[in-house]
Amino acid sequence: MRFGLLMESQEGLTWADLLRVAGSAESLGLDGVYVSDHYGPVNIDDRRDVLPAWMEVAVLAARTSRIRLGPLVSPVTFRHPVDLAHQAMSIDVLSGGRLDLGMGAGWHEDEHIRFGRPFPPAGVRMAMLEESLEVVTRLWEGTQVNWQGEFYRLENATILPRPLSPEPPIILGGWGPRMLALAARYAREWNCFYKSVDEVVEAQEVMDATCRSVGRDPATLNRSLMTPLIVGRSEADVEERIARHREVFAGLPSSLQEWRASGFVGGTVTEVREQLERLAGCGISRVIFEFNDVQDVPALELLVSDLVGS
Repeated sequence: MRFGLLMESQEGLTWADLLRVAGSAESLGLDGVYVSDHYGPVNIDDRRDVLPAWMEVAVLAARTSRIRLGPLVSPVTFRHPVDLAHQAMSIDVLSGGRLDLGMGAGWHEDEHIRFGRPFPPAGVRMAMLEESLEVVTRLWEGTQVNWQGEFYRLENATILPRPLSPEPPIILGGWGPRMLALAARYAREWNCFYKSVDEVVEAQEVMDATCRSVGRDPATLNRSLMTPLIVGRSEADVEERIARHREVFAGLPSSLQEWRASGFVGGTVTEVREQLERLAGCGISRVIFEFNDVQDVPALELLVSDLVGS
């Protein structure tokens, strides 16, 4: 099992925090550091600093040497696929092939309204995502590309320099049938997020069947989970970490009892180890922990000392 971190760029993250946590993650041997892509906080009325995701990724690419990095995720409502492909391919070169490209359909309607971005109906956004995936894949893998869709068009298009990774390192999340089908067709990794262990385990058979339905070997699709980093040596430690995470996202379970009832990964070291073993048994190869308390380096040290290798 490999572990990465997600930094929530829109919830008061500072450049100093970003660089310090990325440095700790790299020195501790974690697999990757990822950032969210937003213009404003999830609670849109909060007054919190927001770092620009692709600038963060570029800085991390230049300031680190081993960890994987990228956005989780860039919504198609913010990023034209040609611009997205251009940035991603350039950072793939800058980082020595360490980029992971998270893409999504967009979800935060209040954010779109506040910043004047169109927010089409869900079906339209999914169609835009599908075309964006096609555009990014074609530009990444080919040159002099010609392609016509409903939303985007390419005419003899080539992006230089060429990327180091031979295929686009796309990560897709989501749960519905249409998103699963897109992941089966385009993604290198499928990321479940904010789901219980039972839900994640049960979903793997559905994804396996989806892969087979599009002619893909299910074993070629990497599987991961994104979930908050809630772990402690004692129940009191866990309760303290839950409280600190709720300072960022108040909708999280409010106690260890509620956390256990939710089925999310989290709890004492023993509990989390057992949960990770279940996830590994169903094919999850990586957990990306949402690192909401960016000062909690001891949690990272605990993760490495007691759970890496589980």
